[in-house]
Amino acid sequence: MWRNWQTRWIHPEPQRVQGVLHLFGAGQNLTSNYMHYVYVLKSLKDLKLYIGKTDDLKRRFSEHQKDKVKSTKNRRPLSLVFYEAFAMKEDAARRERYFKTSKGKTSLGLMLRKSLK
Repeated sequence: MWRNWQTRWIHPEPQRVQGVLHLFGAGQNLTSNYMHYVYVLKSLKDLKLYIGKTDDLKRRFSEHQKDKVKSTKNRRPLSLVFYEAFAMKEDAARRERYFKTSKGKTSLGLMLRKSLK
């Protein structure tokens, strides 16, 4: 919702695009009906973070919990502290790459300062 120059409130008309609700017309080139997730796990053992992406967050978190992921196998127990959903796989991949940079880790630290204590 935003205001135009005459100070009237304008509500964008929502559109349904292949099962995903879009308010501003973004994502018109969707190729699938599911979301892509970027997630952050916190190891309760060593307090370090794991950043990953998936198209099925419940399944992937279950794999982490059942020692099926080599990277987190020895770092259990894990807790899911953050995730974001994207309609496009490329957007999720870009966000994951950002979170793995030093600037991205700083951003995560600021956003999750209470969760990471």
